[in-house]
Amino acid sequence: MAVDTAPAPALVDERAPARHLRAGIVYAVLGLLVILAAVALLGDRTTTVAFDKTLTDASWDAPTRTVVLILGVIATAAGAWMIAGLPQRWYKIAGAAAVAAVVLALLFWAYSQEGTVFRAESILAGALFLSMPYIFGALSGVVCERSGVINIGIEGQFLMGAFTGVLVANITGNIYAGLAGAMIAGSLSTMLLALLATRFQVNQVVVGVILNLLALGFTSFMYDQLKKADGLNDAFSVPVISWGPLADIPVIGPVLFQQKLFVYVGLVMVAVVWFLLYRTRWGLRTRAVGEHPAAADSMGVNVNRLRYWNVVAAGLLAGFGGAWFTLGNSLAFNKNMTAGLGFVALAVMIVGRWNPLGVLAGALIFGFTTQIARDLSAAGSSVPGEFLQMLPYAVTLVVVAGLIGRAKAPAADGVPYNPGDK
Repeated sequence: MAVDTAPAPALVDERAPARHLRAGIVYAVLGLLVILAAVALLGDRTTTVAFDKTLTDASWDAPTRTVVLILGVIATAAGAWMIAGLPQRWYKIAGAAAVAAVVLALLFWAYSQEGTVFRAESILAGALFLSMPYIFGALSGVVCERSGVINIGIEGQFLMGAFTGVLVANITGNIYAGLAGAMIAGSLSTMLLALLATRFQVNQVVVGVILNLLALGFTSFMYDQLKKADGLNDAFSVPVISWGPLADIPVIGPVLFQQKLFVYVGLVMVAVVWFLLYRTRWGLRTRAVGEHPAAADSMGVNVNRLRYWNVVAAGLLAGFGGAWFTLGNSLAFNKNMTAGLGFVALAVMIVGRWNPLGVLAGALIFGFTTQIARDLSAAGSSVPGEFLQMLPYAVTLVVVAGLIGRAKAPAADGVPYNPGDK
């Protein structure tokens, strides 16, 4: 019997050329709009870029129209290159160049108004810090959904972590005890989700929504009680960690080497979760129960037990992220202070395609958008404040609408499993 030794054909995404064509058209149109706007509206404006933390006297005045025109040409050229059918390996580079050019053009335009200065170091450092709740919440979602359990309750876990962190810090007088309390509170919140999802096989989306409402009601009630007692809701602050001479490096120093503990824990956890998911036996089993639990069961993996403990462990991350809202920002607890960022963290998880490294990239996008909105609002920008407050959520819709159609969740995500099922 003859054996066919020819290599198997490579898997090709037949929809890729059409998708690239559509994206190229969008980028080219955006670039042309940027060029037309620069010619018609910008005039003789200048944009000031300053380095305010390490080089206090260093600033650069750039002609806004010229810079925006150049960036518009770059975006248009990248879009035209994609329309012309560039090789597959260059698609992401061209797309990233087009998006970066359009974003930079908008920033130069926004900061060309009188009284506004693009303080590069402060904005980048603030963007990294503001990305932390998205990182912790999205990593919690990654661990849960890679295990096959949908975690809609991140918002509630944030609230429990924020409240408990402040309460424990006030009772003990130790901020690190408060951080530990926040993690435990987040884990206890997910424990109920894990129990209902694995043992009682309740609809996981419904359970997540109910847990969010339960956390909101509980923390609001407890906040009203704490107002009647002194010394139980005072603000605590995590100190800034400075890395000595490294903190004095222009741009990089303030961004990476002069931040609060949350930033370093967040970056380390991205690396740790990625390593555990893709380089360890636990990660292999976790991904197996999220994709094909029956196959994992046939290899001796206790599917529901692994799901249960993974969800409980994921709550530690969400609880720590909740402490960011209070202990990380030197704030006392207030009602609903998480402001829906738990749901944005779910969007970050989807944008990151359930991969910790993708989560980091998505979180930085949302953190940067939030920081720009805050900075422009504080500088007295002519852009309405309501629009600036809406900006991070608008970016959430745009990014998710652009990527969710191509993002594929784990196959068994949200599907209960009974031992012996096929």
